Amino acid sequence: MQRRSFLMGLAASGGALSLAGRARADEVGDALAEITRARASVKTLVAPFTQERSIGLLATAVKSDGEMTLVLPDRLRWELKPPDAITYWITPEGFGFATPKGASGAGRGAAGRFGSVLSDLLVLLGGDLARLRARYDLSIPSRADGITLVARPRAEEVAKHVRSLEMASGPELWSVRRVVIEEKNGDRSVIAFGKVARDGTVDPARMRAPKQG
Repeated sequence: MQRRSFLMGLAASGGALSLAGRARADEVGDALAEITRARASVKTLVAPFTQERSIGLLATAVKSDGEMTLVLPDRLRWELKPPDAITYWITPEGFGFATPKGASGAGRGAAGRFGSVLSDLLVLLGGDLARLRARYDLSIPSRADGITLVARPRAEEVAKHVRSLEMASGPELWSVRRVVIEEKNGDRSVIAFGKVARDGTVDPARMRAPKQG
């Protein structure tokens, strides 16, 4: 009798966990669908940002100002102002960067340890977030002033470098207020965006990465 009661208790617990798992999955699915609908008609996004990178081993932080330009579906320009003075491009052709000393373009492998996450970062900022479900475990920790999404990588090529990605949308859901990148080595980057301009005209030349040398 005790054994039967024990087994019935296990079955009930398993059923409750299964229901809780489905509820979480539904919550994530609903949130992704809401953001996708809000982003559906977006053509371009331009926003200033402040980036603070905490370097774990050195117990110090490096702050930078910059501007993000996103042309959907697949072009991102990430410009850091002086004294950093470097601009990155993520495009269908590959990854590129430019400094006052010169420019270079190359495949995404040239981006080093973040080559595997560049496309995912572009998706976080303005793409179809459902595309992340195959590579990440997703959760919605907050719906305050928008939707906050946390993505923890399952894909090995990402998990060996990145512990988690976090995106907090604006209340209208098509904009982004904050992105947080937690690295495997303990480093942490917090990117806070200013006012996001939607669907302004962007010169196509600004969105072309330098040619590979």
